[in-house]
Amino acid sequence: MLIVGFSPLTRIGLARVVARLPEVGPISAAASPAAAVRFAARNPTGLAVVDQAEDPGFTLVRALSSGYAPCPVVVLLTPSGHADEDARFAFGQGAHAVALATASATYLHQVLAGVYLGVPTQSKRETSPEQKRSHALSQRETEILALIADGMSSKSIAERLVVSVETVRSHCKNIIRKLEANGRAEAVSIAYRTGILDSDALPLA
Repeated sequence: MLIVGFSPLTRIGLARVVARLPEVGPISAAASPAAAVRFAARNPTGLAVVDQAEDPGFTLVRALSSGYAPCPVVVLLTPSGHADEDARFAFGQGAHAVALATASATYLHQVLAGVYLGVPTQSKRETSPEQKRSHALSQRETEILALIADGMSSKSIAERLVVSVETVRSHCKNIIRKLEANGRAEAVSIAYRTGILDSDALPLA
């Protein structure tokens, strides 16, 4: 497993997320694309996580995914107004998945596990029962769901939106019912999988 780029603190956080994968083995870090290429040439690599800021043209992504000893690559994108375009470019260079660098640890774990374990990610062209259910959420419910995903309590959400706590709780109940979830945590998980909360990650193309 190889982590390329990022600040030292971010690398530590990513390593902790990656360490939760089954039988992950040693986790190494490379501060530059050149160091990453040298490492991959000498060591079998089951997965590489690449910082877009370190590889803006995705040449490293192409090298790692199609080199002598290719490995799956997940790109963490720098949040910007053209993230969708960057994602398409990254996929075109061989990335197996992309996510914004601001994604939650839970979502990153899901993305990394899917690529590492070879679990296919659903195409945007397919519509699952969860996606059909998600269309029933109102704009306010989606806004509250995003705040829940950020770890905010009902009281904090109420203060942010200038509404009562009971109003927030009522919206939460509706969200859980509409998504047919067993609670807030599962509702957030469904939201990430179906693209309701698409600011944190971009699904596999």
